[in-house]
Amino acid sequence: MKNLPIGPADAGQRLDKFLLRYFKEAEKGFLYRMLRKKNITLNGSKAAGSEIVKAGDNIEVFFSDETFEKFRGSGQAAPQAGPVADSRLIKEKTSDNGEPAPALAVIYEDDAVLFVNKPAGLLTQKAGREDVCLADRIAAYTAAEAAADPLAVRSLGFTPAPAHRLDRNTSGLVLAGKTLPGQQLLSFLLRERNVRKYYLCVVKGNLEGPLHSILYWQKNAESNTVRILKEEVPGSERVELKAWTEESLQQGFSLLRVQLISGKSHQIRAQLSHLGLPIAGDSKYGDPEVNRTLGSLLGAQPRVQLLHSYEVIFPEALPEKAALSAQAQEAFAALAGRRFRAPLPPFFGRVIRTLGGNSDGK
Repeated sequence: MKNLPIGPADAGQRLDKFLLRYFKEAEKGFLYRMLRKKNITLNGSKAAGSEIVKAGDNIEVFFSDETFEKFRGSGQAAPQAGPVADSRLIKEKTSDNGEPAPALAVIYEDDAVLFVNKPAGLLTQKAGREDVCLADRIAAYTAAEAAADPLAVRSLGFTPAPAHRLDRNTSGLVLAGKTLPGQQLLSFLLRERNVRKYYLCVVKGNLEGPLHSILYWQKNAESNTVRILKEEVPGSERVELKAWTEESLQQGFSLLRVQLISGKSHQIRAQLSHLGLPIAGDSKYGDPEVNRTLGSLLGAQPRVQLLHSYEVIFPEALPEKAALSAQAQEAFAALAGRRFRAPLPPFFGRVIRTLGGNSDGK
């Protein structure tokens, strides 16, 4: 028998939902069968699965070790034994000059959430089995933290993970949930567009004034590209962003501050390109001639687009319709009305200075 004690981070959810998250490889029908046969019990008694678990509850699982591990799967980042010093490789604050640490640059952290500065060139989530990605680094970091502190708050049935994605070659702020309530909170706020998200980017061209662009977005899954349309067509979706000039640069370039409102994949890159403002260094939606010009100025061709997730601002209060657990609402209390910024990477700052600018993204 194995005991699964329910802590504050797992409280407030249905028992069957907890079991499905914890036993990732198990079918729902199998788990209900185990509940009926009392191979899974709650506080020593038979359970239906619809019970809401509370902090202090205990789930007893009467599986063999082999069956237990089989249905757990490999997705859970459980704490690993080993020297605590190893965690230094995955936990390091952002340096003063804005350069992300080699593995994980932490912008903010509490018991429920973790905000990090992703370097350009790193996937947010795996695209292939052998890929290195930010999600794995976050899982490893939180596992090392839990191993070092047995009292650390964590969810048994949840693997800490990013709540949204950035393109591989886009740098900047990524929000992740460390616990299930933290992830549910971030997912709700992002889905409902209650978090204001701002990016910095270097583009070829200039704005005459503030830009408010509403267009239509259509994705080609085979080529992993999108196109932007003036009019709605079948399969397209409405996309919206706002932009302001942060600084006018030399050679016809500008540093823009962009508020992403709709948040579709590749949206900023494709939408600005459609508007005649290609992002410097963008090999997919940018202008090759612009990239060559920038390469000549820098002495080397840029290998990433000059697009950085710079700032998020949380609302002062949750909307009335927010059906969130008490634990998620408690996690929000630490974030209400706050803003978080991710410093620009060194290469981005070098481009701005080469083009006569002064902004440092701090």
